[in-house]
Amino acid sequence: MPTKIQLQLMKENAALRARLAEPEGKSAKRISGKRGDMPECVITERRRIEDALKSSEVRYRRLFETAKDGILILDADTGRITDANPFLQELLGYSHDELFGRMLWEIGPFRDIAASRRAFSKLQKKEYIRYEDLPLETKGRRRRHVEFISNVYKVNGTKVIQCNIRDITARHQAEEALAIVSKELEKRVDERTAELLAANKLMKKMLDEGKRSEEKLAKSRERLRNLSGRLQSLLEEERTRISREIHDELGQALTALKLDLSLITRSLISDGHTEQSAKVHEIERAVSRIIRTVRKISTDLRPGILDELGVTAAIEWMAKDFQARTGIGCKVKIQAVDKVSDLVSSTTIFRIAQEALTNVMRHSLASQVNMSLKKEEDTLILEVRDNGIGIMEGRISDSKSLGLIGIRERVLLLGGETVISGKPGEGTLVRVALPIGKGANPNA
Repeated sequence: MPTKIQLQLMKENAALRARLAEPEGKSAKRISGKRGDMPECVITERRRIEDALKSSEVRYRRLFETAKDGILILDADTGRITDANPFLQELLGYSHDELFGRMLWEIGPFRDIAASRRAFSKLQKKEYIRYEDLPLETKGRRRRHVEFISNVYKVNGTKVIQCNIRDITARHQAEEALAIVSKELEKRVDERTAELLAANKLMKKMLDEGKRSEEKLAKSRERLRNLSGRLQSLLEEERTRISREIHDELGQALTALKLDLSLITRSLISDGHTEQSAKVHEIERAVSRIIRTVRKISTDLRPGILDELGVTAAIEWMAKDFQARTGIGCKVKIQAVDKVSDLVSSTTIFRIAQEALTNVMRHSLASQVNMSLKKEEDTLILEVRDNGIGIMEGRISDSKSLGLIGIRERVLLLGGETVISGKPGEGTLVRVALPIGKGANPNA
């Protein structure tokens, strides 16, 4: 809002008027003395100040008339409207004559703001009132939402109230739509959280029972591993479901909204409403940004290429995306691997490769990473090697290295083997071997 600029110009005008009055006083004293004429230097100074005052007033008036926010000027003592800029008149549907000279609370849209003189007295006393989201109804009975700010200050010794009014209807509608989506997502998160909490309680109970004996402990670990695998499967299923719902439902809705906004923009342009079409176009661009965000969220949850084209295509896509995002070179070599029909194995390979690349990006300081996926008899072998600083031996088995622990657990659940090695200055290698087909773990 232009409040600060306008206030600065008003203060500038007041200062110029004060300086303009000062030479007059001094001149009067001189006139009453020996000389009857005002000194030339005083006349020159007065002319200079008058010119500066006119220039300042023109700048203020230009800003007032062209502002893209509504501006309302009130008499601070009576509450009567003394001026309203064109933007406000258009926003509320009232002409200047309909607004001028009336009390603020006599105007339809503002009856809820200042329903009594007590409310106006509060503004006079505090000299500042702000409404973040104020619902108004225009003369044409259209519902609008505005941000309303009132300030009291002096102009030429007289107190005035300036009300700055910004139309936030589009933002309010977008926030309402987002709140609905957010509420639905929160509901789903709560449901999943409850399920996970129940699973966590079960895991804790199993651990407590396992501590009673070595034999029970071994059995408990086996149960926990199977439960972890089940949770991973449930998580992947939920990721897939939410990803598809976001892509299909929310994505399609936003695309339809964008098309509608585009049609509205064209209609407004053809009708000659250039200013309104620009506003609608701005909303259209905001919707486009939301669509891109929705697509990214959907892909992060579960890339569709993994289900449609298989793990080999998904890894090649992931490598290209990683290189584009990080600037780290990433080469992929696929050997004798057709489409992996086992969804669990293909998902595990993809997630392990994803975690390995994440570690490269965060910790390795590498400039190049090479991935290879090959099939040897009934075994899939994935290798991820970088040329970074190399992982320290202590970090490989560190209980805080949750990413590496997750890789080992995923592989162990499927009856595979994991090798993680590295030397300072020589990079890090993550090698995973997963049995498939007849050699696969039947409990996975």
